Amino acid sequence: MAKLLFLFITFFITLPLSLSQSTAVDLCNGIFLSYNYTSGYPIPPTLVPANPSDQPYRFESILTILNNGLRELKSWRVYVGFEHGEVLVSASNAVLDDGTLLPANVGNGTVFAEFPERDLKTAVETAGDWSQMGAQVRLVGTQFGVAEPDVPLSSTITLANDGFSCPALTKCKQIGPVTFGKPISPC
Repeated sequence: MAKLLFLFITFFITLPLSLSQSTAVDLCNGIFLSYNYTSGYPIPPTLVPANPSDQPYRFESILTILNNGLRELKSWRVYVGFEHGEVLVSASNAVLDDGTLLPANVGNGTVFAEFPERDLKTAVETAGDWSQMGAQVRLVGTQFGVAEPDVPLSSTITLANDGFSCPALTKCKQIGPVTFGKPISPC
């Protein structure tokens, strides 16, 4: 039963944006953000059970930014509140906003900025072309002390651009979306 549940959760998490997040995305009339933990496993050195809080784990996550608003989002920046001593090894389609090179310690949180393209157009401007409206950042790194069945979600995600107000973060086991414009409750 546990394997079946794990396969279901893994399948749900890895579905394309249009299927797995359609309800949350459809309810958002602003900037939609989500942070999805997709996989992880223990890596050497093996410290469990002697010192489980220091055990390193590989993690893979996807940060999604989607402009469902009526104005272009110029030079997007997103803060991710990491909290498990993370060392970020790679981030596709983004750089750390402060110029720090990877690998980098991000355990106290960090701001990502899209690279090379930084502006997200609206659905109106692009006839709904997600490739111009959104971005996905695939993150790979090391975190400490978060063993299964716990899912290491960030403490918060928020748009770091000026001029946007941030509603409360909605956390779910599989997906943690937040939108800036119209509050949503996808869980």
